[in-house]
Amino acid sequence: MDFAFGPEDERFRTEARDWLAEHFAGPFAALKQEPGGHPGEARGDMTARRAWERELGTGGWIGLGWDRTDGAYGNRAATLTQQVVWAEEYARAGAPGRLGHIGENLLAPTLLAHGDSAQRARFLPPIARGEELWCQGYSEPDAGSDLAGLRTRAVRDSGERTYRITGQKIWTSLAHEADWCFVLARTEEGSQRHHGLSFLLVPMDQPGRIEVRPIRQLTGTSEFNEVFFDGAVARAEHLVGGAGHGWRVAMSLLAVERGVSTLVQQIGFAQELSRVVRLALETGAAEEPVLRDRLIRQWAELKAMRWNALRTLGAAQNPTPNPARDSAARDLAPNDARDPAPRKGAAHDLPPGSAAPQAPGPRDPGPQDPGAPSIAKLLWGGWHQRLGELAVQVRGAAAALGPARWTAGRPYELDAFQRLFLFSRADTIYGGSDEIQRTIIAERVLHLPKESRR
Repeated sequence: MDFAFGPEDERFRTEARDWLAEHFAGPFAALKQEPGGHPGEARGDMTARRAWERELGTGGWIGLGWDRTDGAYGNRAATLTQQVVWAEEYARAGAPGRLGHIGENLLAPTLLAHGDSAQRARFLPPIARGEELWCQGYSEPDAGSDLAGLRTRAVRDSGERTYRITGQKIWTSLAHEADWCFVLARTEEGSQRHHGLSFLLVPMDQPGRIEVRPIRQLTGTSEFNEVFFDGAVARAEHLVGGAGHGWRVAMSLLAVERGVSTLVQQIGFAQELSRVVRLALETGAAEEPVLRDRLIRQWAELKAMRWNALRTLGAAQNPTPNPARDSAARDLAPNDARDPAPRKGAAHDLPPGSAAPQAPGPRDPGPQDPGAPSIAKLLWGGWHQRLGELAVQVRGAAAALGPARWTAGRPYELDAFQRLFLFSRADTIYGGSDEIQRTIIAERVLHLPKESRR
């Protein structure tokens, strides 16, 4: 696909830039993104961040590029290149990490692909308006990267149109702020691995049935949470894709997890790198040959990641027959007799009885490169972690000092580079660890022998 921006794209860029200049101002200006930030971060005034989501929704900037086969849901129509334009302008404006990321970029495409018309009509408009926030109920204490090992159960009430959910989820981003959670749970008694799972939409406002416990991080923030379900209620009409078909729906969600948002992330990375380079020049650290070489290498690797992301997006929009690739993609079928490689929903945070694979439909462009998401995750996870290390190295001994004197009232103050270093330690774990990504590439792309999972 040709990613050169044409006249329409540049007009779209002007519109986006002008809107951001006008609306990301006043009280919202205090939400400006800092280095080390990410969509699931818990820093900042959460009331103001919710108001910013509604501001974006009023402007029609949520849900760009959603499938419009069944109509619009309050959002703008946008080509893929225009989505990239908006992502670039949003990041360059320093606008805050999106509280609505999970609903907009993970759940919405999944409902468009697997939900029914009533589900789309109920849930998509509030997401597009920035009014309802979502979290992702995938990972569990004993089922993180090995998502198929989950134990959370959902039992259909006898004679009722509801399910009762019991179990625990962990590393659930922004669960303490979310209005809804999409939960992958086991609905067939005695089922194992990826069989017998269902994808349920669950309201979070259920006192006594849902408990959210924040998990304090090294950065001092608590964006991740444990979520305990004790008979939580989900309506039967809010089961997506049919009972027992949850694995197929969940894997479909994971497939859209890394799209245009990858480019948004990389623009943020570029801004962080620029700040580190400026600091190296100011302190004279850039004069040290080894450190200067690392700075140049970081810049070159970031450029390579950007072009790889653009290539992957282009291929997704214009799939061409590739027997080797398509054969590998078919290995992802949920009823494959072989035990599938473990997968994990993103911790910032992501992802039908017989679950037979379906032929590509009007919303499904067909098999894509099954290794592309794993390669992208390996590239950016390691890159960002090395950038955090580089930020500390550039500062030298000063990196051990806080930005202000610590007091009893403010005992744990960090500056932006310290947050970058500490949070990036998790980059090679969340969203599917590096080990899991390499296993997927080895088994499903290179077709190497499967490792034992006993």
